[in-house]
Amino acid sequence: MLSGRAQSEVGVIERSGQLLLHGHSPYVAHPRTVLDYDPYLPGMAAFGLPRALFGDGGPLLRLLGDARVWCALVLLGCLGQGRRILRTPVAGETASVEDRLGYGTAFAALVASPVVALPLCVSGVDLPLTGLLCLALALAARGRPTAAGLAVAAACALKWTAWPALAVAASLLAHTAGRRAALRFAGVSVAGTLALVLPGVLCSPGAVAEQVVAFPTGRGRLATPARSLLPGRLLAESGPAGWYAAVALLSAGALAVGASLVVRPPSDAVAAADRLALGLCAGFLLAPAGRFGYLALPVTLAVWTRLAGTGSRVGRAAERRAPERGAGREAECRSGREAEDPDAAVRPGREVAVGPGRAVRARRAVGGRRAVGGHRAVGSPAGRSASRWPRR
Repeated sequence: MLSGRAQSEVGVIERSGQLLLHGHSPYVAHPRTVLDYDPYLPGMAAFGLPRALFGDGGPLLRLLGDARVWCALVLLGCLGQGRRILRTPVAGETASVEDRLGYGTAFAALVASPVVALPLCVSGVDLPLTGLLCLALALAARGRPTAAGLAVAAACALKWTAWPALAVAASLLAHTAGRRAALRFAGVSVAGTLALVLPGVLCSPGAVAEQVVAFPTGRGRLATPARSLLPGRLLAESGPAGWYAAVALLSAGALAVGASLVVRPPSDAVAAADRLALGLCAGFLLAPAGRFGYLALPVTLAVWTRLAGTGSRVGRAAERRAPERGAGREAECRSGREAEDPDAAVRPGREVAVGPGRAVRARRAVGGRRAVGGHRAVGSPAGRSASRWPRR
């Protein structure tokens, strides 16, 4: 990063930011080479604005203008906020120091792994998308539809690969917070996405159709460099029928994941992340064009939600223990009352045991003691004799 070397997509984003700052559209009107193509939605150009503002004056300005720095900051900020949301204490409980240290160590290992460190150093394009999706799932799991909708809208304005998150988060909210919350989330997500994407699309609809839709799917005038040996790409290169077969398989996978959201909706952030990761993996594997690096997004989703969810185990345990503590306190109070008043255990209308397999209700008091059915209470002298010599 300090050397200034990066993959071509970093230069594409920074050029888009300059076009957005000095013109109207982040897309080159008449692309001639692959480097002229911008396969991202208009929102991605925001990460190129620092380069347009700071320029290449010196080492510090070059570092501040690097799009990868801002992509990494968005990722870390979203993951940090998502962690705080998921570990919200319940019933006055707080996470232990060991739990915080455990999360910090595991999170550092995740960031240092090739899944995050390699894109952070050479590209960084998918990092803000990953962070926003993790934050959106955390917000949806905590029943905050408006904030979750804003996070999904920001992610959907970067790349169209974030769009499946709308269905997953809506299913999670409908299952945990109700249909009204899911509808509010969907409205905020769609409205926010249109507000961020539609101006750029209207400025250059032809460029968007060519560079954002046709080029990434292998149907553009120039061949896409995303040509990893994945099943969808191998099918697409077998001929026109193979391309349509790949698209059909991709559509079938999307329908299967969508049906699973209806039949068995996710109940927490981990289940929602797993469902979204499953759908993204199917999409990346079956798409007519793709890269192995795209799989870092679903892997990070599945791993991070499990790491962040460890902080909420204390809260979930507190929720499970709360009824038990309440029942225990009630039993203690009842036993204390019965110790002070032996007759408290036998109340009118309350079932008590008077013999093996027999339980009757206390109905009247006899001689200052409660009578149970036709028998005197066992606590009285008459009751004791009645229990020894049953009436014939």
